[in-house]
Amino acid sequence: METDKVNKKSWPQTAGVLLISAVLGGCASFGPDVTPDQALSAEQLKLAAPGKQNLSGNWWQQLNDPALNQLVDSALKDAPSLKLAAARLRQARAAVGIVESKDGPQLDATANVAQIHTDQLKPLLHEDYVTAYTAALVGSWEFDFWGKNHAAVSAALGQQQAIAFEGEQTRLMLTQAVIAQYTQLQRSQAQADLLAQRLAIAQSREKLTQARINAGLLPGDNQRGNEVSIEKLLQQQSAFANDIERSRHALAALTGQGPQAQAAPQPGKLDPAPVPQLDSLDANLLGRRPDIAAQRARVEAMDSSVKEARAEFYPNVKLTVFAGQTSLEMDQLFKSGSSLWGFMPAINLPLFHSGQLQSNLSKQQAGYDMAVQQYNQTVLDALRDAADSVSGWQNSQRQLKQAERALASSRKANDAMASRLRAGLVNKLSLLDAQDALLGQQSAYIDAKAANRLAWASLNTALGGGFQAQPASH
Repeated sequence: METDKVNKKSWPQTAGVLLISAVLGGCASFGPDVTPDQALSAEQLKLAAPGKQNLSGNWWQQLNDPALNQLVDSALKDAPSLKLAAARLRQARAAVGIVESKDGPQLDATANVAQIHTDQLKPLLHEDYVTAYTAALVGSWEFDFWGKNHAAVSAALGQQQAIAFEGEQTRLMLTQAVIAQYTQLQRSQAQADLLAQRLAIAQSREKLTQARINAGLLPGDNQRGNEVSIEKLLQQQSAFANDIERSRHALAALTGQGPQAQAAPQPGKLDPAPVPQLDSLDANLLGRRPDIAAQRARVEAMDSSVKEARAEFYPNVKLTVFAGQTSLEMDQLFKSGSSLWGFMPAINLPLFHSGQLQSNLSKQQAGYDMAVQQYNQTVLDALRDAADSVSGWQNSQRQLKQAERALASSRKANDAMASRLRAGLVNKLSLLDAQDALLGQQSAYIDAKAANRLAWASLNTALGGGFQAQPASH
């Protein structure tokens, strides 16, 4: 008898020892160790130390063009691509809320009617079954001892942050697209205005040539070159008219309007872009481009997903409590003698799941490696894009200065020809040729200014457009 008492008293301790032993030694195996991939660092990429390259968030306003500002504001407000990005962000925030809810207490109300059949009740109640009525509140709480729920929340927050940064990238690319189409519209209209002047000069040359032919001073075939020149100018005129319409249609689409809306107002004067303060590419680029920040957030989210998958191998502890009323008679259900309450602590220890836990962990580890390599590729592409943009900007500056010098020389040549005409040293045809050459150089200068503007927009975009990463909010 004494031995039985000792055994009964020591049974809870024995069970506790067995449970701890199971927790420490009985969990499912993680499987083979895997070395995770590594993200590229600024040192590996040989980037310079962070400098003082601070770009403005509203960088397009440096162009001082009210018409462009209006278009960009409209695009950032009404473009479907940004509304889609905003909807994706709302969806991601809701997903965070769903995951977070699993880390807190749960409470449900339940009511049911059950028919219970047992042969043991028949001699007592003379019935084959009894009906039981129950109404209760059931609460539960899962204890996050191993950080599984915390890791799940971190993963969801990381995905939310990545989507938010992708929205910033969409905003940046949309702004660049508006500037590009607006610049193209400015260029086409400026070229069309010059073309009208060149056409007038060509027609004047044609009249003077015809007068000389009529006077017998020139042969008749001298007019053929003028006719060809006029036809070419008319073709260019049609092409520029088409370019103007296409740019207006593109701007309408970018600002969320139909093609007949003629979204672009009368564009301002096409001036050279301001010169940014830029020394060289540095480590700031890794934090100031939203596409890089988005991929980095996905890497961090996948790291949390790996931690969540590892936590699945450990015991799950859950406490369930309930309180309510139960009775075999409906009219007795809410009487004082029908109360029901209790609690049920439970532990779930994964031992063997046919490789499910190991496969899930391997899946998340592979997803992490994929995210790392996607980050690395994004960084390399971004660096190439930034380097191209820097060299493109520098080349556009040189070409713009060359065009300015060529235009100044052409103006001097035109002025000299006008002076010779007044002195009677040359005829009017020579002056028309000089004027046409000046307009041709002005056309080249317009193209150089447009290329300079596009290179400036590309540079600002490639350097992040003043983007500053903010932590995820929910």
